[in-house]
Amino acid sequence: MVCVPRADDLAELELSAVRVVLYPGNAGKNVHMLRVAEAKHVFIGHGDSDKLASSNRVSKVYDEIWVAGRAGRDRYQRVRHAISDSAIVEVGRPQLSPVRLHAGHTPGPLHVVLYAPTWEGWSDDDCHTSLIPMGVPLIEKLLAQNVRIIYKPHPLTGKRSAEAATADRAIRELLRADNERRGAAEAQAAVAAARPRLREIRARLDELAGRHGGDDAAQLREARVPDRAGETEWQQLRSEWHRLFWESSGPLCHHVITGQLPSLYDCFNQADMLISDVSSVVADFVASLKPYVLTNARDLPDAAFRAAYTTAGGAYLLDRACTRLPDILTAIRSPHPDPMAPARRTLKDYVLGPDHPTPMERFNAAVNALAQKAITEESQRSSDVAA
Repeated sequence: MVCVPRADDLAELELSAVRVVLYPGNAGKNVHMLRVAEAKHVFIGHGDSDKLASSNRVSKVYDEIWVAGRAGRDRYQRVRHAISDSAIVEVGRPQLSPVRLHAGHTPGPLHVVLYAPTWEGWSDDDCHTSLIPMGVPLIEKLLAQNVRIIYKPHPLTGKRSAEAATADRAIRELLRADNERRGAAEAQAAVAAARPRLREIRARLDELAGRHGGDDAAQLREARVPDRAGETEWQQLRSEWHRLFWESSGPLCHHVITGQLPSLYDCFNQADMLISDVSSVVADFVASLKPYVLTNARDLPDAAFRAAYTTAGGAYLLDRACTRLPDILTAIRSPHPDPMAPARRTLKDYVLGPDHPTPMERFNAAVNALAQKAITEESQRSSDVAA
């Protein structure tokens, strides 16, 4: 991995041997890499959501656009006269392999609800967060239902909106106070006892990943995936960290998750259900086949909301006042039949693609095919020049 701080640094690099370039976002500075004519340029995004960024006309500048499943293809086709269907390749979501299926989930004594709202966006046009209009009353109503809450806000929450930051602080205080009310002192003692080992594991993980010190920029620059010799140890330590973290806190405590660990997908595995906004978090959670709830903060008619957002096809929809919440919780708790389960199965295939071949196999095949195409075209260009 090479970190290139500035565009003029990039211009100094010899990149003619690069064959495939993957872009996780439509950043303006991508133009400095897009100039490399010998390479094939692919927009992969950083999630598969119903937000505008997942079907932006700007994506037309790339040679190919890789999406998870048919839903991504259809999303781009709705941007008329912009993206050629032949430029879209369905590769699945290899990142989702750690997400466990609903059938393998063992419920605890309390129903576990993961609330993972998105952030307020850079403008009001792309603001999908439920935090501002309904986040605090949602948590209050969940607490009244005697559930366990895992709250994982988007890392950029409050970046643009003071209202979002205020709601975030209020939710954290509600969860802290309820933990205290539940008599979580014993759990806190267990967490304190586990903390030295958790720190020890984190230090070794950082060492294996090359995070030796310095500020955030330095650590990101030096970070790497552990080599083959350290990969097994790295995976074992991550598993131990997650197990110790959840076990030490007990089955009753609420959690506010803001750091790199526990990971989002490990939070998925702990939860019985998800409440979230229109975002790629929802599309990823679909892989688990567990029930999930989409916030409808503008109180659109159900049919209109489902027509606007693909991932709503398998969701329970929650109104702004959260009046539907008790009925939703009743519907998904055993022994009730969970009426949205068949829709989630269908939606998983549509949004994330088939299970076989595996997403990793499909992704690798797409990389290799495009690399070979770039090599063939470059060879042809060289022949034409020579002629």
